[in-house]
Formats: sequence, structure tokens, C-alpha cells
Amino acid sequence: MLNGLLKKGRPFFLLSLVLLASFVFINSVNAQKKTALPDSLQLPKKVDIFDVIRKWTGKPVKPQISIPIKGEKNLSLLPVVGYAPANGFVIGVAVSVTDYLGNPKTTNLSSALISINLTTKSQILFNLRYDLYLPDNKWYISGDNRLLIFNQSTYGLGIYGLQGQSYQFSWNGYDVQADSAQPMKYNYIRFWESVFRNIGKKWYAGLGIAIDDNFKINDQSLSLDSPVHYTSHYNYSKTYGFDTAHYSTNGLILEFVHDSRDNPISAYSGSLFHFAFRSNARAFGSSQNSNVLYYSYRTYINVDKSIPRNLIAFWFWGVNVFSGKMPYLELPAIGWDVYNRSGRGYIQGRFRGNNMEYGETEFRFRISKNNLFGGVVFLNCTTASNPLTHQEVFNSLAPGYGAGLRILMNKNDRTNICIDYGRGDGFSGLYFNIRETF
Repeated sequence: MLNGLLKKGRPFFLLSLVLLASFVFINSVNAQKKTALPDSLQLPKKVDIFDVIRKWTGKPVKPQISIPIKGEKNLSLLPVVGYAPANGFVIGVAVSVTDYLGNPKTTNLSSALISINLTTKSQILFNLRYDLYLPDNKWYISGDNRLLIFNQSTYGLGIYGLQGQSYQFSWNGYDVQADSAQPMKYNYIRFWESVFRNIGKKWYAGLGIAIDDNFKINDQSLSLDSPVHYTSHYNYSKTYGFDTAHYSTNGLILEFVHDSRDNPISAYSGSLFHFAFRSNARAFGSSQNSNVLYYSYRTYINVDKSIPRNLIAFWFWGVNVFSGKMPYLELPAIGWDVYNRSGRGYIQGRFRGNNMEYGETEFRFRISKNNLFGGVVFLNCTTASNPLTHQEVFNSLAPGYGAGLRILMNKNDRTNICIDYGRGDGFSGLYFNIRETF
């Protein structure tokens, strides 16, 4: 497989190995230079939004759980009335549940996030994601499941439409102007489930199944009659032999994870490394055969020992389709990571490609001493490739930046309500979420 990657001239496999080596080096250095941060199990006194509501209504404030207890669930219920650039105005509900399934001293915090939303763009969105750590972290189970009755514009592949760049190519003599929105309607089912075994020192190895099905696809700006107007989705699908109305990508995943975060909801320290190889095959029901690499790294560096919440966080995420072809809507795109958080400053799906690299850094800080309010400032950058125009990654970059407010929703597990304003090149938007971006 390595020879095949090198022959194709793809640097991503080597990049992932460099990333892994860097990760191991950084953690070995940190192991020798540990700072005396407060024990993550000893929680400082905090006030969350429900404490404020109880005080206003004359009810007693619930005491904070100073030391986590096995089986003591933390439930955060958030009625969703908000706005997202890709969805319009949203109404629904999001439920965050956390619990220790084993001894908190030897078992990571497990979490689940369930949401169902209706939008003014006639969308129905159901999402269920979870990360479960069984007693003593011997087993780890991860899931990402979605059912979307959806509509969303696409903008072609690669990084175009920025800084005066044009994006035009010919298909049977007709040009496509892909830096403008190309509206689409489709339904989407995702079923990703993985089971990991602890292999020592916070490392996990696992196998998973990944099913992605896009159906009832309606390419709304496509016109095959006079005047003819071809879209990026149509051109890509016809070039590589995909049905334009329905396709599936089903496969098996081999994964490796290292998780040293003190809290998966809102980390104050530690890091998360993830590497996965996915093989999609016609034998599993895929429209075509393909192989994909996924790799990501997150780390959290405290900048004030007396205030654990003040930190700098880094996130790197990459996806490489190194053999075969993935259908258009299954190509990596911003806003389509597990929790749909990448690409603040742009609309979901604004950048897409058969290879994509994404990086983000965020400074998080405390605003109020009781930890009710916090803030963030962030900077991100995206690059993606386009096989039709031979644009490679790093040929063009799409930066984004912004700031946000954090309101503590659950003082026991650090769940925050997140309100962010992001700006990109030619775009800006508001983003409402529960839990940190990464």
C-alpha cells in the first residue's frame, strides 16, 4: 500500500507518519516536564446558568459535585432556537449526557450528544454521537449516526472564488462557474460504529463499520435542456461514473486513537490523536471501490496555572482519498467532521475536495471569576484539491477567524453553550452550539 501511495505522488501518508512521530515526541517531552496543574477530578467552584436561574426563582442552588462518582449522570438539555449559515433559523432540542462507567480515577468520562432540529430551509436533522469508555478504559466505543432530510448548496471542488480567483472549466464545451452556490436537495443516512481495545498507555486500536448513503439527490441548478447549465456535482459524477441521484459509500475502518485529555467535553490539558484507514468496496454495497485515510490531532496547552480555563488549543484534521473514487457528496468538506464544527467563517460545505487539510487554533479564556462566562478567539485555514482541474492541496488557502462567547451550562462536566461569530473571505456567520468546537 505504501508503494502505491508513493507512486501516486501523494504526500499524505508520509505526512500522517510525520504527524505520528511528532505526536510521540511531544508527549515524551511533556512527560518529562509535567506542570503542577490542578487535578482534573478536583473541580474548582463554579456557577452555571441553571444556578443563576434557580437564584432568580428563589430556589436553592444545587451543590457542585467536587469528586466525580461512578453512575452519577450529568444531563444538559438545551432547547435550540438559533441560527446557522447552512441551515437558516433552527428550532429543536439538544441533549448532552455524560457519565463515568467505571472508577473515575481509572476511567475516562463517557459522553453522548443527541439532537433533533427543524430549520427554515425545510430540513430535518437527527444526530446521535457518543464516546463510551468502559471500566478502566479497557474498551472504548464510538458512534456517529445521522438522518438528514436535507438541502444545501455546494460550491465545486478545491479552493476557488477567493482573492479574485476564477473557477471555470469546460464540460462538452460548457463552462461551470463553481464559486457561486449550486443548490441541492438530498437525503442522507450515516451509520459509523467503532469498537476499540486499550493496548496500553492511553492507546486504543479498533475496527469499525462506516455506511454513508445519499439518495433522492436533486441537483436544482442543473439544466440539460436549452439553456444548458452543468453543475460541479453533475460533471464530477459523470466523469467518474456515479449515478447523479443515488450513491453509497460503505466500508470497514481500522483505527488507532491516543486520548490523554482530562475531559472530552471541554479539555484543559492533554491531547487526542486519531488515525484511520477506511476501505470501501462494492462487496459492501459501495457504488465504487475506494480507500481513504483520516488523521487528526488536538492538543491543549495551559497558559495560566492558576486558571486552568485559560489555554491555547490546536486542531489539525486531514482526509486523503488515495485510491479509487468517492462520490461527490462524500468527499471531505468543511463542516462535515464528526460534530460539524470545522470551517467557522464559512458555510458548511463551502470547500470540498478529494484531499483536504484543515488547521485551527483557539485561545480560550475565563471572563468571570465564577466561570459562568468565558470567551474564545480563533483562526483557521482550509486547503483542498480538485482532480478535474488538477489543483493540489496547498495551492490555495482559505483562512477564517472570529471570536465567541461561552456560557457554562453544566458546572460538573464543563458543558458550555457556545456562540461564535466567524469571518472568512467573502463570508461571515453566527454559530450556535453546545460543547466546545474541539
